[in-house]
Amino acid sequence: MDSKVEHEPGRFFLRVGGLEAEVVYERRGDVLDIQHTWTPPPLRGRELAARLTEAAFAYAREHGLRVVPTCPYTRAWVASHPEVRGLTTDR
Repeated sequence: MDSKVEHEPGRFFLRVGGLEAEVVYERRGDVLDIQHTWTPPPLRGRELAARLTEAAFAYAREHGLRVVPTCPYTRAWVASHPEVRGLTTDR
């Protein structure tokens, strides 16, 4: 898959075949609150949400931010990726 994760304030996204998958976040000071993950039904099963979530965590790490995994998908992803748990917070 050639799609590149893109970033603009408030979201990370991928465009595939005219459709967009995204992770929506709110930044508050040193906290990145991941609020929503969406993958259009025709694109599901391609690990796009995982790629977007990884990009959000990489961004947080690079910028010294903590992550609040408000999104249920993000919480589940964190549970299966213990290497990022040190970046999470509940505030």
